[in-house]
Amino acid sequence: MPVHARSALKQVEVCPHGSPDYRELAALGFDPAQVLDFSANLNPFGPSPRVVEALQGLPLHRYPDSECWELRERIAAYHGLAPESILVGNGSSELIWLVALALLGRDASVLMLCPTFGEYGVAARLMEAHIADFPLSDVTGFAVDIPGLARAIQKIRPVAAFLCNPNNPTGGYLSRQEVASLLEAGPETLFVLDEAYVDCAERPWSSADLLKEYRNLLVLRSLTKLHGLAGLRVGYALSGREITFALRKTKPRWSVSIVALQAALAAIEDCAHLDRSLVRLREGRAFLEAEFADLGYRVIPSATTFFLTEVGNAAQFRHALLRRGLLVRDCSSFGLPRYVRISARGLADCQRLAEAAREVREAQP
Repeated sequence: MPVHARSALKQVEVCPHGSPDYRELAALGFDPAQVLDFSANLNPFGPSPRVVEALQGLPLHRYPDSECWELRERIAAYHGLAPESILVGNGSSELIWLVALALLGRDASVLMLCPTFGEYGVAARLMEAHIADFPLSDVTGFAVDIPGLARAIQKIRPVAAFLCNPNNPTGGYLSRQEVASLLEAGPETLFVLDEAYVDCAERPWSSADLLKEYRNLLVLRSLTKLHGLAGLRVGYALSGREITFALRKTKPRWSVSIVALQAALAAIEDCAHLDRSLVRLREGRAFLEAEFADLGYRVIPSATTFFLTEVGNAAQFRHALLRRGLLVRDCSSFGLPRYVRISARGLADCQRLAEAAREVREAQP
């Protein structure tokens, strides 16, 4: 390993995800299965029943298709693109790392919103890239100043810019026009549009159409969130053939298992399961937003099924709920020590969280 890579590894911190470890739960007398998890942005209702059926009798002794051709063809047909423009990975997190490995070098400038998903920064720092943060203000509800961001892009001229859309953890969602204006502001910048949560957005728009107009765009999609395949890790990238080819050269050959491939093929065919899940998640989110606002907590508007709420001391609030068997995300690791992120579940679970939050609120001085 090169010396500069070893030194970079010493500086990289693994991004904490807020989940309790076994020692924390044991100290509180909990089994992990007993804790209601509102911290992870996943589908609590699990994957489509078709996924379970598809996994029966798989030939586990065989290698998976290293090119993922069948899944790529299905995805290509859905987005109206050529299969050569699609790369399937071991979750979108692997694809983020492939972007860093293939396209970033020492001292390359990388621009990203702040706060946002921490994996972009981890991957960029490993490559010793220079990170330029574009801060979002809680005064404006973490809205993105598009003209200001465009000016920053023109000034910095970064090699890459990461845009999580909808953004994690704020839930903000840029429009097609806003993304297009940024693409035009930085024609030499590769914009990595991470759409891990776009399936959960209330009024999603098609980024695949922008790929036909702009060569400086790479779109990341995840099948681990609403599709319920977090344990199997499946994601894919959409881009021009040149960018896709560059990423493919750095990708491990069999990083997507035969189980993950078959599960993904089954999951993307069951749109009814996604629709049913979304109805319940949106019901739960609306209920929780109203309940937390009624308790006097500030709720940040969100375009997806999770939201931020300002609770004062996030670490204390999280711990108080965890002692009651409920887990929310302390956003201190995002640089937001006064906020927690809450991901919706079914209405009955959300009612339990609201009751516990009321107890915590009443116990506060």
